[in-house]
Amino acid sequence: MTPRSRSIAGLIGGVAALLGVVGCAIVDPAAASAGWLVGFVFWAQILVGSLSLMMIHRLTSGDWGEIIAPATEPAAASIPLLVPLAVPIFVAIPALYPWAQQPSTVKPDVLLLYLNRPAFVVRSLVALTGWSALAFLLPRAAGARGQLLAAFGLVFHSAIISSVSIDWYLSMEAPFTSSSFGASVAVSSLVAALAWAAVWMPAPDDEPAVGDVGALLLATILGITYIDFMAVLVIWYGDLPREEVWFVARGDLPWTALAVAAFALGSLIPTLALIQARVRNNRRPLRAIGLTTLVGIGANDAYLIAPPRGVAVLASALLSIIGIGLIIIGVTPFLARRGPRPFAWGTLDVT
Repeated sequence: MTPRSRSIAGLIGGVAALLGVVGCAIVDPAAASAGWLVGFVFWAQILVGSLSLMMIHRLTSGDWGEIIAPATEPAAASIPLLVPLAVPIFVAIPALYPWAQQPSTVKPDVLLLYLNRPAFVVRSLVALTGWSALAFLLPRAAGARGQLLAAFGLVFHSAIISSVSIDWYLSMEAPFTSSSFGASVAVSSLVAALAWAAVWMPAPDDEPAVGDVGALLLATILGITYIDFMAVLVIWYGDLPREEVWFVARGDLPWTALAVAAFALGSLIPTLALIQARVRNNRRPLRAIGLTTLVGIGANDAYLIAPPRGVAVLASALLSIIGIGLIIIGVTPFLARRGPRPFAWGTLDVT
């Protein structure tokens, strides 16, 4: 099968999965909307995280950025696809967010200046448009100009991701708040992108820089584990009722099982594996750890978003993750930059 035919097959599979989401929407629109949001934020983390890695590498250099470029560059080039993929979320705002359903429960000044539908859409479009512009310009900017662009891009990214992460995730369950949540999503996107690169990078088994990628994945996983653990510890120690309600809503099955899966697959197992040099320096086990980590991230996204809308969200979330992923993988070869590193998913050695 040629790369083009694989892309077409991926697109067909993606459309089929998304038709399944449509079927879920007919039965339960609110659950299907939340499931779509899970799929959207899961892939947004991979794509935007890939852009972040490109900007970091442009400022720091290193062989690790070169060997993951065949995976991160086309992923970042796919960021414009997030704009049309966000449209269903904009349409479903009244079904997803309580501040749109019952605006009287929100403080008037907050409702006027921040938590309203036009502001939500504008903030999301500013983020997606800015990331898309950076993904387009960065591969085409060389030398000092590229470094300056990467520096400004990281400043923009660090500012905007805090805003949209609160919009997309936390505003579903106001008044729950977390001052560290923006940092959590930013680091989680780096984990997702590194895990994605670990799965797809076409590096030989004896490539020394593979160990650098494994070490970076370990460091970012430890970082996100620390940030999330400290957030939970502070909430527990503070004993604040408005914060505790968020955890109480996730105290029963299947949410407890989902939390265990997210921690085990996204943190515990990868950490125990990657602290072993023979794992993080070897492409094949590193690929397995990358895939495990991605599953853990997907479980964590579902744990954050699904509970307010019930168990039915999980089916549409799985279909959305599969469908959006196949669409992105199918379209990416036509978006990736042509040049010294031509790319097509079907050409990668994944044996």
